[in-house]
Parts: sequence; C-alpha cells; structure tokens
Amino acid sequence: MRQKIKIKKKMKKITLDKNAPLNILLFRTDRLGDVVLTIQCIEALKTAYPKSKISFALQSYSAPLVKNNPFLDEVILVDAYEQKKLIEIVKAKNFDISITFFPSKIACYVPFFAKIPIRIGPLSKIRALLFNHRIRQKRSLGKQNEADYNLDLLQPLGCNKKYFPKIFLTPEEKKQGERYIQKKFNASIEKIIFIHPGSGGSSRDWKIDNYFLLAQNIISKNIAQVLITGSSEELILYEKKLREYPLLGKINLLEEQKPLREFLSIISCADIFASNSTGPLHCASALGCKTIGFYPLTRVCGPQRWGTFSDCPQKHIVLAPRKENYSFDCQNTPFEECMDAISIENALEAVNALI
Repeated sequence: MRQKIKIKKKMKKITLDKNAPLNILLFRTDRLGDVVLTIQCIEALKTAYPKSKISFALQSYSAPLVKNNPFLDEVILVDAYEQKKLIEIVKAKNFDISITFFPSKIACYVPFFAKIPIRIGPLSKIRALLFNHRIRQKRSLGKQNEADYNLDLLQPLGCNKKYFPKIFLTPEEKKQGERYIQKKFNASIEKIIFIHPGSGGSSRDWKIDNYFLLAQNIISKNIAQVLITGSSEELILYEKKLREYPLLGKINLLEEQKPLREFLSIISCADIFASNSTGPLHCASALGCKTIGFYPLTRVCGPQRWGTFSDCPQKHIVLAPRKENYSFDCQNTPFEECMDAISIENALEAVNALI
C-alpha cells in the first residue's frame, strides 16, 4: 500500500520523514557508463532513508552492474515489457517517488501514467513537463561530472552527501577473475594492464594503433603484462592487427567477448585499465582499479563531465590533447578534438606514474 506522505514544498525541497518506509523508483535507461555514473544514488538514498525500498529500472544489458548491490532491493527491466505493461507493473507496486536521471520517453511516461505522487527529473526536454519536481540542469555545459548532476537530483529529498559508484562482486566472482588471469598467462604475474581501444562511438577516440603501440612499449620495457579487451567484432579486428606488432600475441588478447558480470570479474584484476571514454572505463573505476582515460577537450565529451568519478582521484589520470603535440597532421581537426595530440610518450608517463 502506498505510503501517505506529507509534502512540504519550499525552495524546491520535499520534506519527508527519514524513517518512513518509502517506495522509491530510479530510472536510468541509457548506456553502460551512464548507469555506472548513477549507481551511487542508490547508496545515497538508502543511507538517507534506511527503511525505504529502492528499485532500479534499467535496460537488461546494464542490469548486471547493480547485481549484488547491498543498497538495492529490486531491479525492473524496462526492455522486458511493452510500455503499457510496464506502466501496469509500476502502478501495481505503489511507488511513492520516482527519480528519472535521463529523460528518455519511457522514463518520463511510465512514472506519469503510473501516477507516482512525487516525480523528480531534469528539465531538459518537453516531456520533462510530466515531472512534478523539475530540476533545471544545463548538463551540456559540462561544468561538473555526470555523477554530480545525478546526485543533484536527490537534493530535493535532502540527500546532500557525495557518494561514489561501486560495483559489488561476490568473493567467488573475484576468484573467477583471478583464475582466468592465472590460466591465461600460465603463471602468476606481478602487474597487468588492461587496454580497451574500442568505444561506443559517443566520443573522440585515441587510435587503435596507438593502443597497440602502447601495449608493445609496456611489454618491451618489462613494465607489466598486457591484456587487450573488446567486443566480439573488435576482437576479430584486433587479432588481425596482432601481425603488425611482433611483441604481441594471442596471449595478450581476450579470446572472446565475455558476459558482463564475468568481464567485470576479470577487470577487477587490473592494476591499470586504459581506455577511451567508454562504459568499461567507468566499470573499472567503480571496481577500484586505477585508470587512464583518453578524452577530447570538447565541452560535451570532455573529462570534466565524463571523467571517472572516484573518492581516490589520484588513482585516475586523464590524457587529453596537448598543444605541444598539435602538429600539421592535426590541422584538419580542431585542437580540442585532435586525439593525435596525445602521444605514446604521454601514455607511458601515465602508466609509470600509476604502476
């Protein structure tokens, strides 16, 4: 039965009893990295309202990110139902509050038609008018991290403390990752660096050949062992590219794309995870790994908004275009977007700083 809530609106804040058994639904229906930069909100809400029930509505492929999360009570897979059926399911659960972090159609329509009393979301699209507590955010200006923007949506509920994304693996899952690495390299290794050249195409990428050159340099200098990861399609391309790099072999390549949860267990073994701005980079950070992220300096895709979000910023290095590397070869690309203005030497310096 839906809780009776006394709502007092003042300065956009909602006054609620911290001990109330609230039923709260979170929506994040877009991509992997976006979900990772939202999961800290689960802990924030559960800590502020310890007797509440927290549900998370998201896509099936990103659901493994929140498996085993001790602050989460339920997962709702938005792509498992047609919209009408999803509305019926949500309505039957009698949610008191919904928080939409990205105003996709389904994340705006479902809370409204399910008649959730308190509907919080960012005022960025016309359909955001379906929220009755709208927070004006200019995320495109990129003035803070995406995770901060998400936490800001909790402020009307009195959640002002900063939390950081965490992915929770079971002890057995951690052992599974360790067994994979031991079997892969047929021996115990002191250090391993993961290199993930691919991306979802939402940002500018450092070239694949640069990543392979970096891997070859790491091995030639005996800095660490290297494992190159990617999707099924990417791994086929990378296997062909191995021929161009004599110090690299199949041992340095993930054999096949792994199910997400298994992939997370393997990532957790990394001493450093190096990647473009993409979901696995944020996963590595949320697993406690050190990271090197390659970013353009554009406002929309830059590290200020899309960098890793961690309580240990010294464990994470951002590499972005450098003016001293901006050469004639870059002139067809604005400096802010010229990923060729990040050198192999810059990347090796970052590796040595973290290793």
